[in-house]
Parts: sequence; C-alpha cells; structure tokens
Amino acid sequence: MKLHLNDPVHQAVEWLSERDEEKIEVVNDQGEIVSKLSKEEVQLILKNESMSHTLGDMLHGQSASDPNQYKDILQSPFFNDIINSLYDGVFITNGDGITVLINRSYERITDLKAEQLIGLHMSEIIEADYISKSASLQVIKEKRPVTLMQQISNGRNIIVSGTPIFSKNQEILYVVNSVRDITELLQLKHDMEDLQELKNLRQSSKEAYSKSDSSPFYTSEKMKSIMTLIKRAAKTDAKVLLHGETGVGKTMIAKQIHELSNRADQNFLELNCGALPSSLIEAELFGYEPGAFTGALKKGKKGLLEVADHGTLFLDEIGDLPLDLQVKLLKVIEDQAFYPVGSSTLKHIHVRLIAASHKDLKKLVASGDFREDLYYRLNVVPLHIPPLRERRKEIIPLARLFAEEFSGTYEIERTLHVDVLELLYDYDWPGNIRELKNLIEQLVVLAPDKEITRDLLPEELLPTGQQRMSDLDDIVPLKAAVENIEREMITKALKKYKTTRKAAEALEVSQSTIVQKMKKWEK
Repeated sequence: MKLHLNDPVHQAVEWLSERDEEKIEVVNDQGEIVSKLSKEEVQLILKNESMSHTLGDMLHGQSASDPNQYKDILQSPFFNDIINSLYDGVFITNGDGITVLINRSYERITDLKAEQLIGLHMSEIIEADYISKSASLQVIKEKRPVTLMQQISNGRNIIVSGTPIFSKNQEILYVVNSVRDITELLQLKHDMEDLQELKNLRQSSKEAYSKSDSSPFYTSEKMKSIMTLIKRAAKTDAKVLLHGETGVGKTMIAKQIHELSNRADQNFLELNCGALPSSLIEAELFGYEPGAFTGALKKGKKGLLEVADHGTLFLDEIGDLPLDLQVKLLKVIEDQAFYPVGSSTLKHIHVRLIAASHKDLKKLVASGDFREDLYYRLNVVPLHIPPLRERRKEIIPLARLFAEEFSGTYEIERTLHVDVLELLYDYDWPGNIRELKNLIEQLVVLAPDKEITRDLLPEELLPTGQQRMSDLDDIVPLKAAVENIEREMITKALKKYKTTRKAAEALEVSQSTIVQKMKKWEK
C-alpha cells in the first residue's frame, strides 16, 4: 500500500501499526515515490507535528535533506546575492563533483569565470590546468571536511576549505568550498624575510671597517695622498680598482669611497670572490629562482647585485673570479642588467662596482687567467694601497685604537705599555693591518694586568737591532748599527724629557737633528 502526500499523518501511524512492514512509501500526484518513512521516523516527527497534518506537511519539515529543495535554494536570486556579497570565494559542487555555482569573489581571486567552470567535473578542471588539485573530490572521497592549498592557473595560491552537506541517508548532496587568497600573505611573509635579510646585510656592512679621514688609518703622508684621490673618485660613479697586499685595508678604502659618495644612504655589500666555489659565487652574486638547483631555497634568493641596487658592491679578490663568471660580470657592467640563476626574466640595476685584488692583474691578463676587457672596465680609477711597513706612522695610533675597541668588546680595560708600542712600530707586519689587529686582540685577552707589557709579545717582534748586537757571531753594517742606537737613545730621551728641545739638550745635539731623524723614521 502507498499513501499520498495529502493523506493525514494518523493514517500512516495506523497503517504502520497494523502491518509488519518496516517502511511506508509516500507518493505525489504523479504516483512518484517521494519518500519512504519508517516507524521510528514517523514517531520522531509526531513529537513536533499534529496528527491532523498531512504527510506532505510532515515531509516539508524534512526538506533540508531534499536535493530538489537545495537546488531551488542555489538557484534563488536571494541566495546568489548573499554569496556574491562575501569577500572570500565560494565554489559549490554536487555530490558527484560537478560544479554548480561560484561567486564573484572566486572569479576575482582566480581569474576564472563561471561560464568556464559550471557544469564541469572537478577532474576536468584539474586536467585543464585551472587548479592544481580539488578539495571537493577529496571531501567526496573521505566524506569529511577538508582544507588544502591550491595553486591557480594565474599563479596565485589559495586556501580551500570544503564542507559536505549530507542527506538524511548520509549521502553527500553538495560540497561547499570557501576560498581565501593567501598570495598576498605569502608575499608579505617573503617580503618580511627579505627585509630582515637586508637589515642583517646592512648591519654587517656597518660593522665593516669604516674610517673617517681623521682616523689613524689616514695619518701617514701616503694615505693622505690616497685620501685626496678617494674624495675625487667618490663624487662620481667611476669604477675603482684597489691593489695591495692582503690586510692593508682595501675594505676600509672601499667603504670610505661609498660613504663619501651620493650612494652613502644605500647598501654597501661585499663579496670575497676567493672564498666560495664558482657555483656558489654565481648564486650569491646573481641570486636564483625557486628550485634552480639542488639545495636552493624554496622561495629563491635575491643576489647581491639586486640587493645592492642604487648602492655599492665591493668585489674583493676579483683575481680569483672564474673566467665564466668574468664574462657574466662584464655583461653586468656593460648593461647594468642580469639574469638570476634559473630565470628568464632580465633584472635591471644601478650599482657601483669597486674591485680589489692582492694579485697582479696585469700578469693574470698576460697568462690568460683574467679577461683583458674586464680588467680595463674595472681599472678606471686604480689605487695602490701601500703596506703597513711603508706607513709606520699609523701603527701606534691603530694599535691604541684596536686595544680600546677590544677592551670594550671583552669588557676588560687594557692599555699598551710604551715599550710595546715601540716594538710594534719597529716590526714590518707582513700581514699588515689584519695581523696587527689580530695580535692586539690576542694581547688584550691574554694580558693578566691592566697594562700590556713586552713579555707578552711573540719573539718575532723583538727589536732587530738588539737581536743582532747581542749575537757576537753576527755582524751588521756599521751604518745600520749606528742608526739603531741613535733611534734607541732618542726614543729613551723623548720618553724621559717629553719634548724634543729637552731631549736634544740631554743628547747634546740640535733640536732640528732630533726632528729630522724622527721624520725620517716615520716614512
């Protein structure tokens, strides 16, 4: 027996109570079965329904599980106005994974139009490369809410949260997906990481040697002459090539040129071309795209050329730059543009280049180890930085400066005894300023007392003259021996009497003799 929608509810109750059948079929005017009701369902509904109501009234209360009812809702203008007012995207499929509705925000986020998608199965949308994967298909498969990240054909990244709507029989009728664009969020995250990296690079550049023209570094006559050339070169964007032994202060000079230029407020970055293998130098210099090589960062990395844009890039030990990278660097100099590793996008920059080397680049050009065209491009303003032994006037002021700096670093007060300063002055310093700084740090750390005395100095710093004179088997030129004794006696007299006039009186020579000899020793 079948009951009609217009039959009263009590008739269904009576019919079910008189028979052993588990369910009763309810039909519409066309004789179509619209529902099957069990005894339990009828009893549950009767708790909230009157016995005088019809079966149609009763079933109307169950319309939330009726696919046709959902279809009417999805097609209603009122519902469309609601979802189109949302900022987040909405994407709805039926229980089979076929697209039935999207809102305007989804179109805005993905650049995909409704007419492109509605009616397509999610697998077809994936095959068309519109999206990378489907939340709806995963919801239908697992019958539970799912959240995942999608990549859209326009390159954007979105978060999709799919929620199933079940029928009373626990069948999925529809999947409603909420879509949020996280491209800006990811970009903001990357920008913040880049900003922190740039901040770290700027801090590192500030910590590099930076000396004003009034510092001990520019005390000698030779360095004063170089400072004059630096000031002229700094006013232009001309490329500067620094040459000198290791440790003479080429980084200081490069930083000084930057600080005196109109780029002083921009970045100063340094790359030591001899400290990294060829592949890493290229990545550091030009940067790379995500996945450009094994071990590359997922988000890629900006190269020093790009980070130093509108600033200064200092390429130390340029003579160690591999030939294949010399070609690329030459192209950068000529075009002020480059391609990051793994990228086909040309990046334009405006960077000033300063290069330095302790090697003789002319000899490298002659041997074929350095490109001649690159050499002439870099050698617009050549500057030779003399070794510290030719700038002895700077040794004592620099030693005192380093002692003060390291005393602050290690929070211990240390000063240099005058005898130590004299021995530092007489030493030739083959490692130049770097060796001097290293020794002062060692003395500050190891000195047991406030004053650093000569007994802490390494043997090689013992005065050469005293060593030779104390060795009876060793003969030195008479002129050198006399000069050593003169220097020792004049130094002692100045230490005792403080002025050249009184020292000259004690030594029974003229004051001008004392002054002339001191000038000679300072050269």
